[in-house]
Amino acid sequence: MKKKYLTYAGIVAAALLVIMFAGILLSGSFSVFSSVTIDPIPDQAAGDLVVITGTTNRNAGTRLSLDIIAAPAAPGEGTRVGGTDAFIVRGTGMSNTWSGALDTSAIPPGEYLVHAYGMNETIERSGLLATSRFTLANATPDPDKITRMGEIHKIDFIRIDRPGTIQRGDKLLISGTTNLPNGTELLYLVVQQSNTSVFTVDPKTREKDQREGLTRSGLVTAIPGDDGLNHWSFAVDSTEFIPDRYEVIVTQDTVMTEDIGKKGTFDTESLTVLDANADRLTPPAPVSGPCQAITVDALPDTLANQRYTITGTTSLQPGTELLFQVIPAAIEFTMSGNNMTASGMGAMGDVEVISGTGDMNTWSADLDLVPFPPSEYVFNVSNDRIDPRTYDTIYGNTYCSKKFNISGGL
Repeated sequence: MKKKYLTYAGIVAAALLVIMFAGILLSGSFSVFSSVTIDPIPDQAAGDLVVITGTTNRNAGTRLSLDIIAAPAAPGEGTRVGGTDAFIVRGTGMSNTWSGALDTSAIPPGEYLVHAYGMNETIERSGLLATSRFTLANATPDPDKITRMGEIHKIDFIRIDRPGTIQRGDKLLISGTTNLPNGTELLYLVVQQSNTSVFTVDPKTREKDQREGLTRSGLVTAIPGDDGLNHWSFAVDSTEFIPDRYEVIVTQDTVMTEDIGKKGTFDTESLTVLDANADRLTPPAPVSGPCQAITVDALPDTLANQRYTITGTTSLQPGTELLFQVIPAAIEFTMSGNNMTASGMGAMGDVEVISGTGDMNTWSADLDLVPFPPSEYVFNVSNDRIDPRTYDTIYGNTYCSKKFNISGGL
């Protein structure tokens, strides 16, 4: 009898192993008890885009719901100040990963808790699965930004900071300004510009999936900024987007549905979502060495007081925005007391990659060299981009540079 019990135990154990193996194949993880962890969240400045991440054994393709709670001074329930959805994607090991984007523009500085809840197929929440804490500090005003943005306007306006180009899976804070009164509710929409869809087959489960482009909408509130204008913003998580061009529309909430983006006070901007690389969700791997993913065609010495078009090729996808710069090859520095100043003429702009032939796409940049004095210069093109809110450079992973001379004019 003892041997028989051991045989039954062996059969049960084998059955459990089969179930576990099947579960791993189907979902990328095995779940007997639902498990969710939240990665440590570094301190952030109020107004930043906060990306909250973690791991879980819940199935890829499902969601979590995140609540942001003001940390109570004493034990008990805190006040909910915001929330967002988090999307679960297939991980590389035995667990899956998840992430969510949180716009903190309307959340004051302070201590906050993140509560993570499960969500089922009917968008109903389960019990609390995990919690974490983070701090929002006071933002430091940028005097240069205040100077640039501090304009006086006599007519109502809504302005969208250019969102540019992102890869699917990126988190983005879309923001802008308005002179509409503080507290005005604005309606935003992110609308796919074509009727295309994406058909995929999961390599593990062989399940077929067809995804349409998404239209996202919601309400945001205009709040005072340091530059004398009111500001608004909302977070976009592009995990469930498909590669396409999208139109971002922000308008007054009082506009009639048929007049959205046509009448009243509104603004529109274009957002391009590119496909990610092999695993379709992680950023591209660094390129080894300059002038490989981006090249610059040969540059002869040029004459002053002329306009030129500089061209090149790239393996980056059509729609990718490239940043180009013209800077002096040698910058002169002068000292006055303890202050150091640099002198030199430069220029900066962006261009869009367009479809080419074979594996190579093309780009071109128009330069007006009339204001440039004779000297040696460097032309640099990269997939860096400028943050429209802070004017900081967000560095990419590839570039190419070439020198050229501007000689005396004719």
